[in-house]
Amino acid sequence: MGRREELLRAEAEGWEELIAVLDSAAPELVERPGLNAEGWAVRDVMWHLAFWCGDAARALNDIAEGRFGRAHEPYGSEEVDRLNDRELERSRGMEPDQVRSELHRGRSAMLERFGALEVLTADADEWFEESGPLHYAEHLPELEASIRAHPP
Repeated sequence: MGRREELLRAEAEGWEELIAVLDSAAPELVERPGLNAEGWAVRDVMWHLAFWCGDAARALNDIAEGRFGRAHEPYGSEEVDRLNDRELERSRGMEPDQVRSELHRGRSAMLERFGALEVLTADADEWFEESGPLHYAEHLPELEASIRAHPP
């Protein structure tokens, strides 16, 4: 199995696990703050993942079109924090169904751009893995813990 197939399998397995956990959340829990130390709700995590999948799609598109350069270096921690704070505020103005739809849309765009790459570069590998399977896995434990603590 090649690296691309390995990444796609890891993403699909992580996505399936993520969606199963999200689907098990009681509707009133989706908007309840307190999922983590920052006070996020399930909705906020869904938007956070949607945003970063969309950003990966943008980067993968630039890689495919040969426009990927120094300006696309991975964000520094301060920039990531700034973007996360901005997007957290944005998610709080969105309805849960809209956020869920955007999560699916962001993932689809990321998969489409990844699949369109003729060559899997190290940059493309990193953007896809960090924004997809590794990112899902990063947030899964807090989602599972919060949802288990508040069963439907």
